[in-house]
Amino acid sequence: MSRQDDEKILQHAASLPPDPIDPGPTLGPRVAVTEQGVCYVGTKVDAQTGAVTELPPMWLCDKLEIIGRGTDEGGEHYRILSWQSRGNRHTQIKAIPLSQIGERASWAMLRAHGLALATNRRALEQLAAWLQTGGSDTMHQVTERGGWLHGAYVLPSGEIIGTPDVPLFYLGDQSHANAYKVKGSVDGWRDSVAALARGNTRPMLAIGAALAAPLLGLVGLESGGFHLYGPSGCGKTTSANVGASVWGLPREQLLNWDATAIALANAAAARNDGLMLLDEMGQGSPEAVSMAAYRLFNGTGKMQGAKEGGNRDMLRWRVLVLSTGEIDLAAFMQGGGRRTRAGQEVRLASLPADAGQGLGAFETLHGHENSNALARALDEAVQAEHGTAGRALVAHVAANRPALAKRLQLASLAPDYLAGLHAVEASGQVRRVAARFAVTGEALEIATEAGLTGWAAGEGHAAMQRCFHDWLKRYGLGNREESQVIEQAEAWFAANAFARFIDWHDAGSDREPLMPNCAGYRRRTDTGVYWLVFPGVFCDELAEGFDKTMAASTLAKVDMLQTGNDGKSTSVHKTPDLPRQPRRFYKFIAIVRKDETEAEATASAT
Repeated sequence: MSRQDDEKILQHAASLPPDPIDPGPTLGPRVAVTEQGVCYVGTKVDAQTGAVTELPPMWLCDKLEIIGRGTDEGGEHYRILSWQSRGNRHTQIKAIPLSQIGERASWAMLRAHGLALATNRRALEQLAAWLQTGGSDTMHQVTERGGWLHGAYVLPSGEIIGTPDVPLFYLGDQSHANAYKVKGSVDGWRDSVAALARGNTRPMLAIGAALAAPLLGLVGLESGGFHLYGPSGCGKTTSANVGASVWGLPREQLLNWDATAIALANAAAARNDGLMLLDEMGQGSPEAVSMAAYRLFNGTGKMQGAKEGGNRDMLRWRVLVLSTGEIDLAAFMQGGGRRTRAGQEVRLASLPADAGQGLGAFETLHGHENSNALARALDEAVQAEHGTAGRALVAHVAANRPALAKRLQLASLAPDYLAGLHAVEASGQVRRVAARFAVTGEALEIATEAGLTGWAAGEGHAAMQRCFHDWLKRYGLGNREESQVIEQAEAWFAANAFARFIDWHDAGSDREPLMPNCAGYRRRTDTGVYWLVFPGVFCDELAEGFDKTMAASTLAKVDMLQTGNDGKSTSVHKTPDLPRQPRRFYKFIAIVRKDETEAEATASAT
């Protein structure tokens, strides 16, 4: 290259604009997060030179990380924060509603969980501004409910099993978070707890309830449960603890029937798609238990107004309840002067904790000297091994969800459970309970196939069929509400059949007695005796608490009530004391139902 070429290059370079000078970082107000905490660094500008300099840092709070944003099902926005509390250095992760940031309640909550904050107003204003705008903008789904959500399963502790489709943050009740800790291994639980429960239908029912709880939604079953009842020491609590060990430490999971409406709703929402363990029904009053059962199985919390107007989103849940008590639900309610609704007895199927083999809740002792020794062995086993089986089942279900959903749908039809029961006679209520037992049995079979129980195929269903038939022996094939109508009518006539009825032959004569609180007339004929009941007495007393049309129809079906020729429940009669004033009465031709043995005797005689 010639000297002339070099000069041309230099001339060209000289004609180019100069490179921009890097001014360095622009100084301006900022928030700095260090090990010492979160600080606000302000700036000041020199009025003469325009130079910008930083002011000394202003401390806002302990070290804090903003890990994202979130919205709940109602559309409310949150900031999700993480820090280590002073003293014990426990990691805290909380979601704060955006609407509360800067309010006293939000500062109190942060301090209550171990985060030290500045106390001066200016520092708190800067902290509030940073909490709203700083940190990560990663979006989370905020939920107050546990259970299945976006392909993952949320435990009441806030632990998320599986990988959700979107980031999740659990904001629900965590008052029993310690109950859902893991100890031991799946193999350890299988070889100890499940091995000792094998062949014992009540502990197997408890395990089945725990395993079936996350499956209810796959098959569309409503909330329901099982109530094991019997005297102290019969093994009902041991059985319940065996079931609770599927998810965590048993005794920490126990809840009380006598709970406030809000507490019950929060606990149920936290256990959505899960097991809810309620211990010792007798600790609550009949009124409290009745209301708790109604709210629990209704699946929704109380409607509450929102401060800004309108109503808050109601909590919703689907749970499977495992309850214990010394007597069944119906007897407990009757002891308090209340009657169970048929729906309550169907939603919470009561069966004796005693399996009928002289061993309390057990049928086989697995080499132990007696039932007490087996109970102690089970108690020791659940303390050492818990929390693993439920997590393993959830992982198995998540990986095989479509196939298992179809399988559970077929199982819920319960053909093997209803076989031989004259299925045509089985009421809808019986079929609903059969479906719950069948899905529980199928959950045990699924767990067995996944290697969680160590049992043989079919053992789970066999145990649940035994439990179902034990329940059926005391409940019966028919409609429970109809049975209650009949029982109430029989009890009423037992108390009033003679004391409150005017004898037909005395009516209208000088012998007619004074009859306070009269219920009607009693007439004896060549074919028998019948009772004419005033309509008001029938509605207010015989059919109290029931729809009068349903009650009359039920009593007519069992040949206690004779309907009128016009098809109505009442018939028209002229009484001797008012012969010119025909009136309508409910005509009873029997005051007890005709039982099966009487029906068979009548049939054989003809």
